[in-house]
Amino acid sequence: MLDGSAAAHEQICTLADLYREDPEGIGDMLIQIADLKDQAERERALDGLGHAEHVRDEIVGELLDELGGAEIHLDPRDSHHALMQARSLAHQAQHIADAAKGRADELAVLTAVARGARGERRRPSGC
Repeated sequence: MLDGSAAAHEQICTLADLYREDPEGIGDMLIQIADLKDQAERERALDGLGHAEHVRDEIVGELLDELGGAEIHLDPRDSHHALMQARSLAHQAQHIADAAKGRADELAVLTAVARGARGERRRPSGC
């Protein structure tokens, strides 16, 4: 699972800085985004007619650009740790699967032997 909280934290701090520098401009953008969201929902209710969602997405894109983008940079140490855990789990799962297959093969042999013994008991002894 990727955790974007660090990136979101940084973006909220950047948004606060931008708001401090230009409260009217940033405030207007946020209000416009909210208004366009409502308008887009109404348009969707009318069979998707309109362009509010497209305009909203453009404004959100502009704001994200001002915030420095929406990319989440993964910490290679965390990625390496997750990779090692996944490999360890895969190895353990393979070991369990091999043991289960071995036991299933043993049970198949025992079942065949038991069936053979029952068959021998059912055969008439005078033939």
